[in-house]
Amino acid sequence: MSLKEAHRSGYNIMLKKIIPNILLWAIVTSIVACSYAADYIEGAMTNRASFSISARYESGTGVIVEWNYDPDNESFAGYEIYMTEEPDNEFADMIIVGAGYNISSASCFQEEDNLKIASTTSFVHLISKLPSSGIYFYRVGVVNWKKRDYDGDGKDDNSPSVPTQSLYESYTEIDAISGSAIVEIY
Repeated sequence: MSLKEAHRSGYNIMLKKIIPNILLWAIVTSIVACSYAADYIEGAMTNRASFSISARYESGTGVIVEWNYDPDNESFAGYEIYMTEEPDNEFADMIIVGAGYNISSASCFQEEDNLKIASTTSFVHLISKLPSSGIYFYRVGVVNWKKRDYDGDGKDDNSPSVPTQSLYESYTEIDAISGSAIVEIY
């Protein structure tokens, strides 16, 4: 075998073995990287799990949801409490079970004035409002007023001077949302 043939043979081995392995490695790494990148982007867009909460079931009382979050802004409109049976399914129903305004007709919903106060750190989902026994996941949303001219003076305001349910339903947005807390209701 001549030197030229040996070189060609080594080149063919490299083409047949090394390059496909490099390509396979590149494909696998890009798929994994895309997954992490997509998750990071989705997380940034939805601002999910901005803070943690805890929830526990107390027989005779209901589900007690607690959090430690300081909205620390002039646009705070209230807290909303959500519940679902499927926390990892983004298309599952997330039922609102508590808010500072009467914004739901669900039988498990409670209007609680203290959810309009930024320093509030807990919510009791009353036993009379709980769904049937099962495993549920709770989340807490921090709701802000949208900047707009609420008083008609031509300048944008952080919040209306006299908040109403109608304004709340029309001009608010979720600023932050907690992670999930699991509760077994029995």
